[in-house]
Amino acid sequence: MNLVEVVNDGAVARIAFNRPDKLNAVTSEMRRELISALAASVADDAVRVIVLAGTGRSFCAGQDVEEIKLGRVGEPTRSAEYRQLYDALRACPKPVIARLHGHVAGAGLQMALLCDLRIAGESARIGMTEFNIGLPVFIGSHLLRAVVGDAAMRRLILYSDFVQGAEAQRLGLATEVHGDQALDDRIAAIAAKLAGRDPEAVRRTKLGWAETTAPWFDSMMEQAGRLRGRLDPDWKR
Repeated sequence: MNLVEVVNDGAVARIAFNRPDKLNAVTSEMRRELISALAASVADDAVRVIVLAGTGRSFCAGQDVEEIKLGRVGEPTRSAEYRQLYDALRACPKPVIARLHGHVAGAGLQMALLCDLRIAGESARIGMTEFNIGLPVFIGSHLLRAVVGDAAMRRLILYSDFVQGAEAQRLGLATEVHGDQALDDRIAAIAAKLAGRDPEAVRRTKLGWAETTAPWFDSMMEQAGRLRGRLDPDWKR
């Protein structure tokens, strides 16, 4: 079974996490498949818009904790894969819409924060909840601060709880919130509108966004790497 499903519908590519029995928790194989799926959608001139989604009950509950506990993938490899994946999302020259439902946490929230739009259903439970499993928050701190500001970032991480609905929209975690039954219709309408934009104008605009924020993003990733490097190698394997 592919851990990432890709379905093209006209000008829209739907890239979906596909570990529904694990709430789409992210593994090394899934990261690699996501990177490949994004590259293929970028290379396909027929694709004008990308929708990032999750199968089953949730968008993505975050990093697969068992992968960390069992040491299946070392920290340097995991960090390098996330860097490549996040670079792919940031450099994508096409609009990327995150379709949020169910759990949106940890690494799943980080990916959503790197998308251009986050359209959420009322079921979406959004949070940076690593403290609940005893993990530090490095990259997520910076991404949250950039979107919701410092005070809200500290609240989300220290409380390690979830926000929903109007509160998620007020904070900027969600661009829009709709009833779950209306979510796909609303995303289809947004995608159709974006697909009608001049692709070169969109590409140049998104390139400008990526270049403007590159110094901040590169510094953030380097700092996260340094902080992780200070941890005991056997800590939270």
